[in-house]
Amino acid sequence: QGFVDEVVALRSRGDLHSGLPSIRAVGYRQVWDHLDGKLTWAEMQERGIIATRQLAKRQFTWLRSWSDLHWLDSLDSDNLSRALKYLGTVSILS
Repeated sequence: QGFVDEVVALRSRGDLHSGLPSIRAVGYRQVWDHLDGKLTWAEMQERGIIATRQLAKRQFTWLRSWSDLHWLDSLDSDNLSRALKYLGTVSILS
């Protein structure tokens, strides 16, 4: 409920509307539409999940386009030393 409360507080300011880019962001749009009566609670949740998956897919596509991207396995306990080793071999300013 905390996120819904946040959107309720933003709506109460009176200077925001659903056409703003910040309100069209994933999650905010779905809650805003629910509060407007356009979506049921279940529809809001489902559309939020779908929008989150779509955003993640776009982000991965964008990241894969980076030729010099170095991926780290999130389950690897040695990530800190791997990252520091990698940073030591590349110029941060290049």
